[in-house]
Amino acid sequence: MNIFSTIGTLVRNHVADHKGVVKIVDTESNILLRNSDPQGTMALATDTDQIYIHTGSGTWVKIQTEATT
Repeated sequence: MNIFSTIGTLVRNHVADHKGVVKIVDTESNILLRNSDPQGTMALATDTDQIYIHTGSGTWVKIQTEATT
């Protein structure tokens, strides 16, 4: 299994355990300033419509999505 598959599985399992609920709805700049949220916290940036996940120690990762038809 490659690293991306492993990460995908871990994220999928975490989301399933936490029902995939976005916990924070705020501007992108405010989200990126946060540093005490639990690992796995999801946030929606209202000004960019981007979704972020907190990976710990104040690091937020933008979830990249693809449009499908």
